[in-house]
Amino acid sequence: MSLKKITSLTMLLSMILMTYTGIMLFISPPGRVAKWSNWEILGLGKEEYAQVHSTFMVLFIVATILHIYYNWKPMLSYMKNKAKVVVVFTKEMAVAFVITLVFLVGTLNEVSPFSTFIDFGEDIKNSWEQKYEKAPYSHAELDTLEEFALKVDFDLEKSLAILKSKNIEANEMDTLKDIAKNNNISAQKVFSILSEKQKVSVKKSDSLSGLGRKNISQIANDLGIETEELIAKLKVLGIDAKGEDKFKSLCESIGKTPKEVIEELGF
Repeated sequence: MSLKKITSLTMLLSMILMTYTGIMLFISPPGRVAKWSNWEILGLGKEEYAQVHSTFMVLFIVATILHIYYNWKPMLSYMKNKAKVVVVFTKEMAVAFVITLVFLVGTLNEVSPFSTFIDFGEDIKNSWEQKYEKAPYSHAELDTLEEFALKVDFDLEKSLAILKSKNIEANEMDTLKDIAKNNNISAQKVFSILSEKQKVSVKKSDSLSGLGRKNISQIANDLGIETEELIAKLKVLGIDAKGEDKFKSLCESIGKTPKEVIEELGF
């Protein structure tokens, strides 16, 4: 067997798997939605895709190092001038460096078309939230049934009785995540069953999610008001905003968290 060939083939397979898992992570819903709805594609959830992506990244790096080792002479030839002298910054290296720099700077500074591509990914991620019933508040699946009932104003005993009537095993100290896992359903399904016969009551500021990702227009939509009205309310707090501005960045500019600002706005 040829270790050189094994290295090249390992690089190829690792790249294919990293590309696939990378695409899945790019289109996957935000973590709060993925965990709440038990989101899966081809039997794998977001956490599993992230784990596979990370381990194959390590394999790809190791294979790349070996590939460079086995192909050191050809790579050196790429950096030689006409006099066969090794020159690090050849024309080809300069072009490769500029391409890499453009992608890095463009992405970090949210310049089009990089920002358009990132926004496209965000739109896909946020579309999942419209498909699934939202959690009443962030990371609700991590609370015990007792804590959850208290926060959404559900009767604990009634909740246990409702679940029992649906043949769902649970006790007050189980988290919604555990209840869902033990009964092969999602936390969203548990909430849906409980909310069929009980009215949900939760503070608006607690019910909002994804504040770090959303812009002013999206936050206004979540609050049920016009974008112009939210901009006017923010101006009173000393925040000059536009519809496309990221809400989290604006809040941080005055030293406050998004949730603190939402509460100051009276929601």
